[in-house]
Amino acid sequence: MDNKEIMSLLNEKEKRNKLKGYEKDFSSFAQEQIKIITKDTSVGFIPFEFNECQIKITEALDEQFKNTGRVRAIILKARQQGISTYCAGRVFWKSYFSPHSRSVVMAHDSATSDALFSMSKNLIRNMEGNLVPNEITSNAKEIKIQSPAYKDKDAVGSYRLYTAGSPEAGRGTTPTIAHLSEIAFWTHDEKILAGLFQGISQAEGTEVILESTANGAQGEFYRLWKGAVAGENEYLPIFLPWYITPEYRRTAPEGMELMKEEEELVENYGLDYDQIYWRRLKIAEGGKLKFQQEYPATADEAFIVSGSNVFNIERLNSLIPMAEQRRSEWDPYSKMFDENKEGNLSIYEYPKWEEPYVIGADVSLGVGQDYSAAVVMNNSYEIVAVYRNNRIDPSMWGELLFYLGRYYNNAFLAVESNSMGIATLQKLEQMGYLNLYKQTKMANVSNEEGMRLGFRTTSASKPVIIGNLKNLIDNEDIMIPSPILIRELKDYISTASGKTEAAPGCYDDTVISLAICAEVLRTHWDKLNTRNVSWREKILDFEPDETMWI
Repeated sequence: MDNKEIMSLLNEKEKRNKLKGYEKDFSSFAQEQIKIITKDTSVGFIPFEFNECQIKITEALDEQFKNTGRVRAIILKARQQGISTYCAGRVFWKSYFSPHSRSVVMAHDSATSDALFSMSKNLIRNMEGNLVPNEITSNAKEIKIQSPAYKDKDAVGSYRLYTAGSPEAGRGTTPTIAHLSEIAFWTHDEKILAGLFQGISQAEGTEVILESTANGAQGEFYRLWKGAVAGENEYLPIFLPWYITPEYRRTAPEGMELMKEEEELVENYGLDYDQIYWRRLKIAEGGKLKFQQEYPATADEAFIVSGSNVFNIERLNSLIPMAEQRRSEWDPYSKMFDENKEGNLSIYEYPKWEEPYVIGADVSLGVGQDYSAAVVMNNSYEIVAVYRNNRIDPSMWGELLFYLGRYYNNAFLAVESNSMGIATLQKLEQMGYLNLYKQTKMANVSNEEGMRLGFRTTSASKPVIIGNLKNLIDNEDIMIPSPILIRELKDYISTASGKTEAAPGCYDDTVISLAICAEVLRTHWDKLNTRNVSWREKILDFEPDETMWI
């Protein structure tokens, strides 16, 4: 064997050792083999060294892959943190070591799609020597490669770029690797994602990364993020706050004094004066709310500005630290409420014998979709209990409300009478609950026969009760101890048509219950305080007993 052959074997061995190391370590592959262009284009191509955001993502994805054998992640980010570059590099790395891989990258507009495609080509062509893959074909938006890492030399990996411009974008593809960019800004997000998700391979080793800055509390990205945070889907939520980006700082003027809000940021997140000063300048450019959407410090901040949130998000966020999810459960056989970690009832204050109470209740079918909900409030607008369950049928819901109402001093009970509410009200009447809210029929105001059981929400009454609730929250006249209720209030939006409802993929059942409760309390304040004794006199066989709640 001559020297040339020996050198060839040594080179081949060296290549294989390098490839073996790169296959398990994206960080070293990126730094040693991926070349990128910085914002300063005069510098040219430089090694891809991860910033703080990219390190955080890598650690999270590596851990998920170790535990599950796959990557499924959703990334909520601030602007210009290098996430698109990171994902482009990761897709290339994964494709490079995955024979027969089918990689799909989809961006929200053609300019971004073109930029990602150009970046992908540069990643391929700027590798070193014998590690450069063979680029077989390349059309307007597709690259096919044969990688030196493929044991099967005939294996071909494909790399396809799409723009999310039509509902049919990407339909029919069966990707093993996918990077879906700026989903919150896709025009046809629901239809496109439905088509893509249907075709994504579930095999071990596959990767799907969704990423976007926020674009309001609506749309598929918001729905998927909320589901990921709640553990209701397979995606790992990764949030990247603005302050971990090293570039987001400006030299602060000497002697700069901090405002109260800025002092809290320093205390909560360890920010320095240069970061605070950069933040000030950005807020001066576009306003605070826009800053919070594009450069959030928390995931909740990111979704504040949709132009559609009905309730004061900052006020609701201020209530979160004091909120507590307590758990009790109703036993329909013993007619008692017991502490239970899986329970649906949160009790914040046991009934006081001399206190009048109001209950607002919403009714669902009980088939695992919308929720039956109830909010119990005293005459000081203090929420003392919250119930929420999507597996209780309307009749059983009536029975539970009967005992809940009697426990809270035979509370004045207002049940939404729309749709399934009729069955719940019939059950309450059948059981003899005496203190039910009745609504006057507008066509026959003066006649007692014009009264009907329940609270009916209509296009006329709904804006009134929501407006009343908004005023209570804005004026800090109501305390909200329930995390579930706070979340629903934050997800409650005004649509382009002027309607108010839960954001897509969210719920508003406790919101409606609270709004009914607050409205009834507002309109029946005097009656509540004067009729409490008479209510008790009507039902002599029931007295609240705190031992029921053990």
